[in-house]
Amino acid sequence: MRFDIFGKALRVLMPALCAALLLPACAAKETAEAPPGMGVTVNLRDVHRCSRISPEITVDQAPKGTDYFDVHLVEYTGDSQELLLGGGTWDSDGSGTIPEGGLTRHYRGPCPPSGQARDFAFVVAAMHRGSMQPLAVRLHRFTQE
Repeated sequence: MRFDIFGKALRVLMPALCAALLLPACAAKETAEAPPGMGVTVNLRDVHRCSRISPEITVDQAPKGTDYFDVHLVEYTGDSQELLLGGGTWDSDGSGTIPEGGLTRHYRGPCPPSGQARDFAFVVAAMHRGSMQPLAVRLHRFTQE
């Protein structure tokens, strides 16, 4: 009988205990500001539409130790799929600029069907040659029609 009472009390108190432990962590996460960091700007022009010529990409405040940038263009389709449209890598020279045409790994620019808008994103990762883990990753999302 004691175990019955203990079991019922445990079933009632366990969710409350879990909630009490998780609430402070959630509250701290909501109030914390995102640290300043890497930013990405893409100079996308009409010449880049349906083209193998990649746009100029500027990376601001790349983390220390960045040896190269790994860049991918992704298309978000209407059925919750992501299509990789290629990309490439670019050795960091400290300027933070990936020049126009610098991405060559099977790159194909955004090319939605005529009259349809599609969502795309450039995914830029700052990488160090000694690690496969990115130092920072940023997305530049846009819609192309």
